[in-house]
Amino acid sequence: MQANAISERLLLTLWVGSLLAIGYIAVPMAFATLGDATLAGHFTGKLFLAVNILGLGCGMVLLISKFIAQGKHAVSLWRFWVVLVMLLLSLVMLTYLQPEIIRMAEIKQLTPLDNATLNRFDLFHMISSNVYMVVSLLGVALVVSTDKAP
Repeated sequence: MQANAISERLLLTLWVGSLLAIGYIAVPMAFATLGDATLAGHFTGKLFLAVNILGLGCGMVLLISKFIAQGKHAVSLWRFWVVLVMLLLSLVMLTYLQPEIIRMAEIKQLTPLDNATLNRFDLFHMISSNVYMVVSLLGVALVVSTDKAP
């Protein structure tokens, strides 16, 4: 039981630490230092891809380990549902929001900018940023929570 709590803590720290390091340190630094917004956007897109893949892996292992340790009782635990929400939001970012942002960024490079494309890019970027913030905050809540019940 203790090993399960330690592995949960390590996986959460890895996932949430990468969210915070990438989203709130590396990405702003890339835009501040690279000088070219297109290059910085391409670079940060790769970073977000990596952090979301890492999140999917950590989230799946966390959920599976909860089921192994707790059985059907796992679904009655608030931590289970928070991890599931984080996992699903990461999946949405990885499979829908990020590909759309990348596609629109490519369109912006190849064609003259029109208001519809810019507005759509801004909308998807805003949604993605907000989803990322929600996942980050949920993760921080899990890491710092005093509810360490398995």
